[in-house]
Amino acid sequence: MTKEKQRNEHLVAESWQRCRGYGLTSQDQPAVVLPDESQWQQKLAQADVMLSVTRDKVLPGYHSMLANANSLVLLTDQDGFLLARWGHPSFIQHMPGALLEPGSWWQERAIGTTAIGLALHTREIMDIRRDEHFLVQNRLMSGSAAPVFDPHRQLVGILSIASDAYLPTTQIHGMVKVMSQAIENHLMGAAYGQHFWQCVLNTSPDNLDSQWAGLLVFDHQGQIVAANRRADLLLGQPMAGITMDMLAGLPLSEMKTTDPTRVLPLNGLVSIPLFARIKSPAQPCAESAADPDAVLKGKTGQQPGERILTELDTGDKQMAKAVSLAQKVADSDIPLLILGETGVGKEVFVRALHASSSRAAADMVAVNCAAIPSELVESELFGYVKGAFTGANQKGNPGLIRRADRGTLFLDEIGDMPLSTQARLLRVLQEKRVTPLGSSESYPVDFRLVCATHQSLRDAIKLREFRDDLYYRINGLTVTLPALRERQDMASVVQSVLAELTSGGAPVSVSDEVMQLFASHLWPGNIRQLHNVLRVAIALAGDKTIETSHLPDDFFWDLKGIVREQDDIEPELLEEDWQTALPKVYRALGRNVSKTAEAMGVSRNTVYKRLKQLGLWHDG
Repeated sequence: MTKEKQRNEHLVAESWQRCRGYGLTSQDQPAVVLPDESQWQQKLAQADVMLSVTRDKVLPGYHSMLANANSLVLLTDQDGFLLARWGHPSFIQHMPGALLEPGSWWQERAIGTTAIGLALHTREIMDIRRDEHFLVQNRLMSGSAAPVFDPHRQLVGILSIASDAYLPTTQIHGMVKVMSQAIENHLMGAAYGQHFWQCVLNTSPDNLDSQWAGLLVFDHQGQIVAANRRADLLLGQPMAGITMDMLAGLPLSEMKTTDPTRVLPLNGLVSIPLFARIKSPAQPCAESAADPDAVLKGKTGQQPGERILTELDTGDKQMAKAVSLAQKVADSDIPLLILGETGVGKEVFVRALHASSSRAAADMVAVNCAAIPSELVESELFGYVKGAFTGANQKGNPGLIRRADRGTLFLDEIGDMPLSTQARLLRVLQEKRVTPLGSSESYPVDFRLVCATHQSLRDAIKLREFRDDLYYRINGLTVTLPALRERQDMASVVQSVLAELTSGGAPVSVSDEVMQLFASHLWPGNIRQLHNVLRVAIALAGDKTIETSHLPDDFFWDLKGIVREQDDIEPELLEEDWQTALPKVYRALGRNVSKTAEAMGVSRNTVYKRLKQLGLWHDG
């Protein structure tokens, strides 16, 4: 017996044991489990590209082979829900009808051991012969199933071929293997083909058109941004950090402009002879190319204000440390706890982390725990079924946690979460499953958890307002974001906010005097306050440079309050006309020009000029 066959038998035996643990017996009928309508529509939308490329681009190439076989092609999503089926074999009439309808659930706990269920469990191609099925009802067929991964190597589905006993298992195995690879290649093309260069490679120039060829995608700098599993196998190593000129041994400029029919030898890093062709994009990417996952997500680009982590490092040491820490764990499942004052940009930071991670193709779901009424937190987070409580939506609600599946769940102001909800959240994090209110059925969830707070959770634990077991579950790595007043990159932050507020319109400039005031301000509202100040200033300045006259009044009151708290100045002085008050403030502040400028909301040059006009500068 070969090692591969021994391993397959071992995996089947383990699956049977799990089935017994679920309470199944071999004589049971397959349980038909269907998602609710809102969940089903969401799943169809998420799988739209995979469905279309399977139906329109992959299956036609295998039509003649499948037409003469008593076989059925099945495609599920990453949770095992059947998305579509093709074929009409005779054994269908002996199967429970609803089991083969779109929406049915092909996990082991529902229908026992199948090729699909084992492929979901192992994330490898699996073969199940007739008698290896746990349920007798399913032993009418044999099947092979292969996982389908997106360009970020995230599981997005399972492709399976089920047949009667007369089609050799080895033939089904080979077809599933090649077809799943073809789907992955088309997903990569859909995500990157418009703006990035594609390199097809293989061991011979004659099989570059094969669906089993390797595929690389690289950007305008030659950086490899995606590779299929066949490319990894041919090249013998992951492509992270590798550039095309290193791989091919050719200048990047030559590869980017080469004829798409030209066959290039790859003589760089590889030891075996490989050959390649390069296809140029319709619209070559620039440094700020659109999000390559936009097609897969059904979006046209990044969300407004959404950036990647490296773009947040603009010169401040504390922010650079935060970015560096987050980058190191971006593709892990280590939970993050983000600390920082209100308004420092915690959600912007988490969105950049999500966009920089391998989960970027899925959604990031942000939940402000302080903004949801305590009596609604559980129903919003965990979802509910129809009729779960008075006033519930008649269609039910999948909940925010399930909407974050495969993506990132951001729980902002986690310290304000009610204790009862904390207990349920802890259970979800431990079991990786969520049970909607009013339901006995739980659903698997896979998400990256990021929490944030402006308060001390350790103090809340002492006051018994926060669970210590939950704290240690969510605090895998702590990242602290600096307050705006502490940052060394004020000019860069201002320019970033201006670019966001003008949405790519005409650039807006800020006078040196205003920048000096910004640098001396305490910014109690942090970046959120800066947004509001600049929004007003842009409206008042029009197409002119932003001057002090364009800043809102409360900005200056904050400045005056700062000086008033630090120095003994009579409030009435600051109420007078600034030209009249300036010499009085100047004397009250010990003839300190810098403090006078801060208190009056003007530049130091303006103070010097006014003092000279009044003949007071020689007093300095």
